[in-house]
Amino acid sequence: MLYKNNNLYGLQFWFLNEIFMLTHIVLVKFLVGDFLPIQIVFIRALSSAVILLPIIISRGEGEVFRQDIGINMLRVGFSSAAITINFFTISQIQLAQVSTIGYLRPATMSLIAFFFLREKQSTYRWFTMFLGFIAIWFAFNPEAPELKLVALLAIFGMFCGSAATILQKHLSNKMENLPLMAWYSVGVCLISAPFAIYFWHQPDITQLGLMIIIGLLATTAQFFYIKAFRSAEASFLAPMMYFHIIPVTIIGFFVFSETPNRNTIIGAGFILFALIFLAIRETQITNKS
Repeated sequence: MLYKNNNLYGLQFWFLNEIFMLTHIVLVKFLVGDFLPIQIVFIRALSSAVILLPIIISRGEGEVFRQDIGINMLRVGFSSAAITINFFTISQIQLAQVSTIGYLRPATMSLIAFFFLREKQSTYRWFTMFLGFIAIWFAFNPEAPELKLVALLAIFGMFCGSAATILQKHLSNKMENLPLMAWYSVGVCLISAPFAIYFWHQPDITQLGLMIIIGLLATTAQFFYIKAFRSAEASFLAPMMYFHIIPVTIIGFFVFSETPNRNTIIGAGFILFALIFLAIRETQITNKS
């Protein structure tokens, strides 16, 4: 059965996270042309904090904000940088290219997980990551010099996101889902507030509503994200991020008229093969246990 394997059980929550996150990305793509990313990040975090903070207080769990302050603050800092950079790159390059750059993240996460969480790496997982790097080599080819700078910035954001995920995995052994989410939302809100207020551009009712919806979608996605990494090993879920390029490319084509090049299609083929291969191997291991 599926639940015999914690990795496959966690994978279910990872796919739910993907559904909400993809919807969230579409709305962000619509808005980043009119607003600085930091403003969207702030309203997204604020709308989430407004929901989560009263729940935490009503349950008498306010002391969670005194728990593991150093690690939580570090996670919030990394997360704030990662999401702001991600929103900026979404405004500059195709969604498929943003997703492809993100494929450096699984390898980074697996390496951090190996050293920080002591999670062992199987040959099959390393093989999947290797195919992911091949996909990056094929799919990402900046068309202008300035895109190289965007790519470098995106890679830095990817490292920040990877570090935040590993810290979250570590904290999930001590903290429940709701406190983890509240720490994230309140922390990102406080960090982004001064910059958002300084560069504030007044949105109309529709735009403000979309920003709030982005926050609600992100909060729901984060719940499933935390649930996934609580259930499964970080090094197992990391290669699953390769799946992201397929729906992102489809959305970019049909919604934003972003035509993927041949290299992107080839890269997606490598990714799909790698995912099928890893899923089959994990299933075989489960059946033998």
